[in-house]
Amino acid sequence: MAKVKQTKKEFTFTVDNCLGFIANRLVKSFLKVLDHYLADYNLTGAQFCVLTKLFEEEGLTQTELAHRLYIESPTLVRTLDRLEEADLIERRRVPTDRRAFHIFLTERGRSMKPELMIKGQEVHELAVKGMTKDQVKMMKDMLFLLWHNLEEGAEELAK
Repeated sequence: MAKVKQTKKEFTFTVDNCLGFIANRLVKSFLKVLDHYLADYNLTGAQFCVLTKLFEEEGLTQTELAHRLYIESPTLVRTLDRLEEADLIERRRVPTDRRAFHIFLTERGRSMKPELMIKGQEVHELAVKGMTKDQVKMMKDMLFLLWHNLEEGAEELAK
């Protein structure tokens, strides 16, 4: 059985005070609100994330896009299928690799950028309501630190 490190800080684990559980509830709430804001566009939060990443950088391969979104490739493929059916993206074969595709926005997909960015901004503003800019920055910094710590921990466990 692995030893548990004792820390100087007092912490009694419960689900309700577990940062992972709180973060999970946060993501679920965030996506629920985002889905509501996107309903008129027949988009989901996952599709929104793919589109906004493509607004930043088109022509990524499916693998690159999955990596940048921190999702598994099979999950991305299903999302891309739906976006392609909606005529928002197109896949173009990589000439040197028949199995790989570059992902591009269609004209219809590109035309949605201004409206979708407004929706993203509205959800962000709802989420940070009552917080100052400094508090929002500090929250982001702390969340990135948590993420970094856990990624580092996962790498150590994998050794």
